[in-house]
Amino acid sequence: MNFVAGSTSFSENFSTSVAIIGAGVAGLYAAYCCGLAGIDCVLVESLATSGGQCLALYPDKRTYGIPGFHDTKAKEFIERLSMQCLCYPKKVLFNHKVENILKGSENAFLLETVNRQLGEKFNVHSRYVILATGIGDMLPNIPQTISGLDKIDKSSDFIQHSCMRLDLYKNKRIVVVGGGDSAIDFAIDIAKVAKNVMLIHRRDRFTCETSKLDIVRELENSGKLNLSLEHNVSELIEEGEKRKVVIKDKNQILTFIETDHVVFCLGFIVNCSSLLGLKKLGLKIENDLVKVNVDTMKTSVDGFYSAGDVVTYPNKKKGIVQCFFEADRAIRSIKSEILGVVLCNSI
Repeated sequence: MNFVAGSTSFSENFSTSVAIIGAGVAGLYAAYCCGLAGIDCVLVESLATSGGQCLALYPDKRTYGIPGFHDTKAKEFIERLSMQCLCYPKKVLFNHKVENILKGSENAFLLETVNRQLGEKFNVHSRYVILATGIGDMLPNIPQTISGLDKIDKSSDFIQHSCMRLDLYKNKRIVVVGGGDSAIDFAIDIAKVAKNVMLIHRRDRFTCETSKLDIVRELENSGKLNLSLEHNVSELIEEGEKRKVVIKDKNQILTFIETDHVVFCLGFIVNCSSLLGLKKLGLKIENDLVKVNVDTMKTSVDGFYSAGDVVTYPNKKKGIVQCFFEADRAIRSIKSEILGVVLCNSI
Protein backbone atom coordinates (compact mmCIF):
# COMPACT_ATOMS: atom_id res chain seq x y z
CA MET A 1 0.00 0.00 0.00
CA ASN A 2 1.37 3.41 -0.93
CA PHE A 3 1.12 6.33 1.49
CA VAL A 4 1.64 9.96 0.55
CA ALA A 5 4.06 12.48 2.01
CA GLY A 6 7.13 10.39 2.63
CA SER A 7 6.69 7.71 5.27
CA THR A 8 9.83 6.81 7.23
CA SER A 9 10.94 3.39 8.41
CA PHE A 10 9.60 2.49 11.84
CA SER A 11 10.71 -0.12 14.35
CA GLU A 12 7.23 -1.52 14.98
CA ASN A 13 3.96 -1.79 13.10
CA PHE A 14 0.41 -2.59 14.11
CA SER A 15 -2.80 -2.96 12.13
CA THR A 16 -6.33 -2.33 13.34
CA SER A 17 -9.78 -1.39 12.08
CA VAL A 18 -10.04 1.85 14.09
CA ALA A 19 -7.28 4.10 15.43
CA ILE A 20 -8.46 6.44 18.19
CA ILE A 21 -6.27 9.46 18.87
CA GLY A 22 -6.72 10.76 22.41
CA ALA A 23 -7.66 8.98 25.65
CA GLY A 24 -9.84 11.65 27.20
CA VAL A 25 -13.54 11.06 27.79
CA ALA A 26 -14.44 10.92 24.08
CA GLY A 27 -11.53 8.62 23.17
CA LEU A 28 -12.13 6.27 26.09
CA TYR A 29 -15.80 5.93 25.32
CA ALA A 30 -15.11 5.42 21.62
CA ALA A 31 -12.88 2.47 22.59
CA TYR A 32 -15.69 1.11 24.76
CA CYS A 33 -18.20 1.44 21.91
CA CYS A 34 -15.78 -0.36 19.60
CA GLY A 35 -15.70 -3.23 22.07
CA LEU A 36 -19.49 -3.41 22.22
CA ALA A 37 -19.67 -3.35 18.42
CA GLY A 38 -17.03 -6.04 17.99
CA ILE A 39 -14.66 -3.69 16.18
CA ASP A 40 -10.94 -3.91 16.99
CA CYS A 41 -9.21 -0.63 17.84
CA VAL A 42 -5.97 0.94 19.01
CA LEU A 43 -5.92 3.88 21.43
CA VAL A 44 -3.09 6.40 21.12
CA GLU A 45 -2.48 8.99 23.86
CA SER A 46 0.37 11.49 24.12
CA LEU A 47 0.16 11.67 27.92
CA ALA A 48 1.24 8.97 30.35
CA THR A 49 -2.30 8.18 31.41
CA SER A 50 -5.92 8.46 30.31
CA GLY A 51 -8.23 11.28 31.31
CA GLY A 52 -7.30 14.20 29.08
CA GLN A 53 -8.33 17.62 30.36
CA CYS A 54 -10.21 16.17 33.33
CA LEU A 55 -7.05 14.71 34.82
CA ALA A 56 -4.47 17.15 33.44
CA LEU A 57 -6.24 20.38 34.41
CA TYR A 58 -8.73 19.83 37.21
CA PRO A 59 -8.52 16.40 38.90
CA ASP A 60 -9.99 17.74 42.14
CA LYS A 61 -12.87 19.57 40.46
CA ARG A 62 -16.33 18.24 41.30
CA THR A 63 -18.24 16.93 38.29
CA TYR A 64 -21.91 17.72 37.86
CA GLY A 65 -24.44 17.00 35.15
CA ILE A 66 -23.13 13.51 34.33
CA PRO A 67 -25.81 10.80 34.62
CA GLY A 68 -25.00 8.44 37.49
CA PHE A 69 -22.44 10.77 39.08
CA HIS A 70 -23.01 13.51 41.63
CA ASP A 71 -20.44 15.56 43.50
CA THR A 72 -17.62 13.30 42.29
CA LYS A 73 -14.08 14.50 41.69
CA ALA A 74 -12.95 14.45 38.07
CA LYS A 75 -10.08 12.07 38.88
CA GLU A 76 -12.49 9.61 40.50
CA PHE A 77 -14.79 9.76 37.48
CA ILE A 78 -11.87 9.16 35.08
CA GLU A 79 -10.64 6.23 37.17
CA ARG A 80 -14.04 4.51 36.84
CA LEU A 81 -14.38 5.35 33.15
CA SER A 82 -10.88 4.03 32.42
CA MET A 83 -11.62 0.76 34.22
CA GLN A 84 -14.74 0.40 32.08
CA CYS A 85 -13.15 1.26 28.73
CA LEU A 86 -9.45 0.35 28.65
CA CYS A 87 -10.03 -3.40 28.51
CA TYR A 88 -11.37 -3.15 24.93
CA PRO A 89 -8.55 -1.79 22.72
CA LYS A 90 -6.21 -4.35 21.14
CA LYS A 91 -3.38 -2.04 22.09
CA VAL A 92 -3.06 1.15 24.15
CA LEU A 93 -0.12 3.43 23.38
CA PHE A 94 0.44 5.88 26.23
CA ASN A 95 3.20 8.51 25.93
CA HIS A 96 2.87 8.23 22.14
CA LYS A 97 2.57 11.42 20.15
CA VAL A 98 1.06 11.19 16.67
CA GLU A 99 3.56 13.05 14.50
CA ASN A 100 1.85 12.53 11.17
CA ILE A 101 -1.27 11.04 9.61
CA LEU A 102 -1.04 9.78 6.04
CA LYS A 103 -3.79 8.47 3.81
CA GLY A 104 -3.05 5.55 1.53
CA SER A 105 -4.24 4.79 -1.97
CA GLU A 106 -6.67 2.15 -0.66
CA ASN A 107 -8.59 4.48 1.68
CA ALA A 108 -6.61 3.39 4.74
CA PHE A 109 -4.56 5.50 7.14
CA LEU A 110 -1.07 5.37 8.57
CA LEU A 111 -0.39 7.01 11.91
CA GLU A 112 3.27 7.75 12.56
CA THR A 113 3.83 7.93 16.30
CA VAL A 114 6.81 8.31 18.60
CA ASN A 115 7.20 7.38 22.26
CA ARG A 116 7.84 10.67 24.05
CA GLN A 117 10.00 9.05 26.72
CA LEU A 118 12.00 6.48 24.76
CA GLY A 119 12.03 8.07 21.32
CA GLU A 120 10.91 4.77 19.77
CA LYS A 121 8.72 5.04 16.70
CA PHE A 122 5.60 3.06 15.98
CA ASN A 123 3.32 2.68 12.97
CA VAL A 124 -0.43 2.18 13.28
CA HIS A 125 -2.26 1.13 10.11
CA SER A 126 -6.05 1.53 10.27
CA ARG A 127 -9.07 1.67 8.02
CA TYR A 128 -10.73 4.34 10.14
CA VAL A 129 -9.49 7.13 12.38
CA ILE A 130 -11.31 8.86 15.23
CA LEU A 131 -9.74 12.13 16.32
CA ALA A 132 -10.59 12.73 19.99
CA THR A 133 -7.79 15.05 21.11
CA GLY A 134 -9.98 17.63 22.84
CA ILE A 135 -8.52 21.04 22.19
CA GLY A 136 -5.04 19.56 22.12
CA ASP A 137 -2.10 21.76 23.05
CA MET A 138 -3.61 24.83 24.63
CA LEU A 139 -2.76 28.07 26.36
CA PRO A 140 -4.85 29.71 29.07
CA ASN A 141 -6.83 32.67 27.78
CA ILE A 142 -5.39 35.53 29.83
CA PRO A 143 -6.07 39.00 28.35
CA GLN A 144 -2.75 40.46 27.22
CA THR A 145 -4.12 43.95 27.88
CA ILE A 146 -3.63 43.40 31.62
CA SER A 147 -0.85 45.62 32.87
CA GLY A 148 2.03 43.98 34.71
CA LEU A 149 1.73 40.54 33.09
CA ASP A 150 5.22 40.79 31.62
CA LYS A 151 6.67 41.58 35.05
CA ILE A 152 5.40 38.41 36.74
CA ASP A 153 8.18 35.87 37.33
CA LYS A 154 7.51 32.83 35.10
CA SER A 155 8.34 30.53 38.02
CA SER A 156 5.80 32.28 40.25
CA ASP A 157 2.60 30.49 41.31
CA PHE A 158 0.74 33.82 41.49
CA ILE A 159 -1.22 33.18 38.26
CA GLN A 160 -3.23 29.96 37.97
CA HIS A 161 -5.54 28.68 35.23
CA SER A 162 -6.66 25.33 36.60
CA CYS A 163 -7.46 23.75 39.95
CA MET A 164 -4.82 21.04 40.10
CA ARG A 165 -4.49 20.95 43.89
CA LEU A 166 -7.02 22.38 46.31
CA ASP A 167 -4.46 22.24 49.12
CA LEU A 168 -2.53 25.01 47.35
CA TYR A 169 -5.36 27.39 48.27
CA LYS A 170 -5.83 26.29 51.87
CA ASN A 171 -6.20 29.33 54.17
CA LYS A 172 -5.17 31.62 51.31
CA ARG A 173 -6.75 34.72 49.76
CA ILE A 174 -7.87 33.83 46.24
CA VAL A 175 -9.20 35.81 43.28
CA VAL A 176 -11.12 33.86 40.61
CA VAL A 177 -11.77 35.56 37.26
CA GLY A 178 -14.61 34.46 34.98
CA GLY A 179 -18.34 33.91 34.83
CA GLY A 180 -18.85 30.50 33.23
CA ASP A 181 -19.23 27.02 34.68
CA SER A 182 -15.51 26.50 35.29
CA ALA A 183 -15.12 29.79 37.15
CA ILE A 184 -18.16 29.05 39.31
CA ASP A 185 -17.08 25.47 40.00
CA PHE A 186 -13.56 26.54 40.97
CA ALA A 187 -14.85 29.37 43.17
CA ILE A 188 -17.23 26.99 44.97
CA ASP A 189 -14.55 24.34 45.54
CA ILE A 190 -11.83 26.79 46.54
CA ALA A 191 -14.18 28.57 48.98
CA LYS A 192 -14.32 25.34 50.99
CA VAL A 193 -10.62 25.56 51.90
CA ALA A 194 -9.51 29.18 51.30
CA LYS A 195 -9.43 32.03 53.78
CA ASN A 196 -11.55 34.10 51.39
CA VAL A 197 -12.45 34.11 47.70
CA MET A 198 -13.27 37.02 45.41
CA LEU A 199 -15.09 36.14 42.17
CA ILE A 200 -14.67 38.76 39.45
CA HIS A 201 -16.76 38.85 36.28
CA ARG A 202 -16.93 41.50 33.56
CA ARG A 203 -20.69 41.13 33.09
CA ASP A 204 -23.63 41.66 35.43
CA ARG A 205 -24.67 38.00 35.44
CA PHE A 206 -23.12 34.56 35.22
CA THR A 207 -23.45 32.08 32.34
CA CYS A 208 -23.27 28.92 34.43
CA GLU A 209 -25.92 26.30 35.08
CA THR A 210 -28.75 27.93 37.04
CA SER A 211 -28.62 25.42 39.91
CA LYS A 212 -25.09 26.55 40.81
CA LEU A 213 -26.25 30.10 41.50
CA ASP A 214 -28.01 28.94 44.68
CA ILE A 215 -24.68 27.65 46.01
CA VAL A 216 -23.00 30.93 45.06
CA ARG A 217 -25.64 32.89 46.98
CA GLU A 218 -25.23 30.66 50.04
CA LEU A 219 -21.46 31.15 50.02
CA GLU A 220 -21.90 34.89 49.53
CA ASN A 221 -24.35 35.14 52.43
CA SER A 222 -22.00 33.17 54.67
CA GLY A 223 -19.10 35.49 53.81
CA LYS A 224 -17.00 32.76 52.19
CA LEU A 225 -17.36 34.22 48.70
CA ASN A 226 -17.38 37.84 47.57
CA LEU A 227 -18.68 38.89 44.16
CA SER A 228 -17.46 41.74 42.04
CA LEU A 229 -19.57 41.98 38.88
CA GLU A 230 -19.08 44.34 35.94
CA HIS A 231 -15.37 44.58 36.68
CA ASN A 232 -12.32 43.76 34.57
CA VAL A 233 -8.82 42.91 35.74
CA SER A 234 -6.71 45.95 34.95
CA GLU A 235 -3.33 45.12 36.48
CA LEU A 236 -1.40 42.43 38.34
CA ILE A 237 1.22 43.44 40.87
CA GLU A 238 3.82 41.12 42.41
CA GLU A 239 6.48 42.72 44.59
CA GLY A 240 8.27 40.15 46.69
CA GLU A 241 5.63 38.42 48.80
CA LYS A 242 3.07 41.17 48.14
CA ARG A 243 0.55 40.37 45.45
CA LYS A 244 -2.34 42.51 44.26
CA VAL A 245 -5.04 42.33 41.62
CA VAL A 246 -6.28 45.69 40.37
CA ILE A 247 -9.83 45.69 39.00
CA LYS A 248 -11.70 48.42 37.13
CA ASP A 249 -15.44 49.06 36.86
CA LYS A 250 -17.37 50.62 33.96
CA ASN A 251 -16.68 54.09 35.41
CA GLN A 252 -12.92 53.40 35.33
CA ILE A 253 -12.75 53.33 39.13
CA LEU A 254 -9.90 51.15 40.36
CA THR A 255 -9.99 48.75 43.32
CA PHE A 256 -6.87 47.09 44.74
CA ILE A 257 -7.29 43.55 46.11
CA GLU A 258 -4.55 41.87 48.12
CA THR A 259 -4.37 38.18 47.28
CA ASP A 260 -2.15 35.09 47.22
CA HIS A 261 -3.28 33.63 43.90
CA VAL A 262 -5.40 34.67 40.93
CA VAL A 263 -7.15 31.92 38.97
CA PHE A 264 -8.13 32.84 35.40
CA CYS A 265 -11.10 30.81 34.14
CA LEU A 266 -11.60 32.42 30.75
CA GLY A 267 -11.14 29.33 28.62
CA PHE A 268 -8.17 28.27 26.54
CA ILE A 269 -6.63 29.26 23.23
CA VAL A 270 -6.26 26.37 20.82
CA ASN A 271 -2.81 25.91 19.32
CA CYS A 272 -3.59 25.16 15.67
CA SER A 273 -0.25 23.39 15.21
CA SER A 274 -1.54 20.65 17.51
CA LEU A 275 -3.92 19.51 14.77
CA LEU A 276 -1.20 17.29 13.28
CA GLY A 277 -1.27 18.89 9.85
CA LEU A 278 -4.85 17.74 9.35
CA LYS A 279 -5.50 20.43 6.75
CA LYS A 280 -3.11 18.58 4.42
CA LEU A 281 -5.46 15.61 4.56
CA GLY A 282 -8.26 17.85 3.35
CA LEU A 283 -10.16 18.17 6.61
CA LYS A 284 -12.36 21.22 6.86
CA ILE A 285 -11.22 23.35 9.81
CA GLU A 286 -13.21 26.19 11.34
CA ASN A 287 -11.76 28.34 14.13
CA ASP A 288 -9.13 25.65 14.77
CA LEU A 289 -11.83 22.99 15.22
CA VAL A 290 -12.71 20.10 12.91
CA LYS A 291 -16.04 20.35 11.11
CA VAL A 292 -18.16 17.21 11.24
CA ASN A 293 -21.60 16.06 10.24
CA VAL A 294 -23.35 15.62 13.59
CA ASP A 295 -25.53 12.84 12.12
CA THR A 296 -22.48 10.63 11.58
CA MET A 297 -19.49 12.46 13.16
CA LYS A 298 -17.77 12.15 9.77
CA THR A 299 -15.29 14.76 8.69
CA SER A 300 -14.80 15.85 5.09
CA VAL A 301 -12.29 12.99 4.61
CA ASP A 302 -13.63 9.50 3.94
CA GLY A 303 -12.95 7.16 6.86
CA PHE A 304 -11.93 9.99 9.20
CA TYR A 305 -14.22 10.73 12.16
CA SER A 306 -13.94 13.01 15.15
CA ALA A 307 -15.58 13.50 18.56
CA GLY A 308 -15.23 15.65 21.66
CA ASP A 309 -14.05 19.20 22.15
CA VAL A 310 -11.98 19.15 18.95
CA VAL A 311 -15.11 19.14 16.74
CA THR A 312 -17.58 21.80 15.70
CA TYR A 313 -21.07 21.64 14.21
CA PRO A 314 -24.20 23.82 14.47
CA ASN A 315 -25.29 24.33 18.12
CA LYS A 316 -22.28 22.37 19.41
CA LYS A 317 -21.97 22.48 23.20
CA LYS A 318 -18.81 21.31 24.91
CA GLY A 319 -19.19 18.94 27.82
CA ILE A 320 -18.64 15.41 29.07
CA VAL A 321 -22.13 14.19 28.17
CA GLN A 322 -21.65 15.40 24.59
CA CYS A 323 -18.44 13.34 24.39
CA PHE A 324 -20.43 10.17 25.09
CA PHE A 325 -23.04 11.00 22.47
CA GLU A 326 -20.48 11.89 19.79
CA ALA A 327 -18.22 8.88 20.39
CA ASP A 328 -21.18 6.50 20.29
CA ARG A 329 -22.48 8.07 17.08
CA ALA A 330 -19.05 7.84 15.41
CA ILE A 331 -18.74 4.11 16.17
CA ARG A 332 -22.31 3.45 15.05
CA SER A 333 -21.48 5.20 11.77
CA ILE A 334 -18.33 3.14 11.30
CA LYS A 335 -20.16 -0.11 12.06
CA SER A 336 -22.88 0.83 9.57
CA GLU A 337 -20.24 1.51 6.95
CA ILE A 338 -18.55 -1.83 7.64
CA LEU A 339 -21.91 -3.56 7.23
CA GLY A 340 -22.57 -1.65 4.01
CA VAL A 341 -25.36 0.60 5.27
CA VAL A 342 -25.28 3.95 3.46
CA LEU A 343 -25.33 7.04 5.71
CA CYS A 344 -25.22 10.75 4.90
CA ASN A 345 -21.66 11.91 4.17
CA SER A 346 -22.08 15.66 3.71
CA ILE A 347 -20.97 18.22 6.31
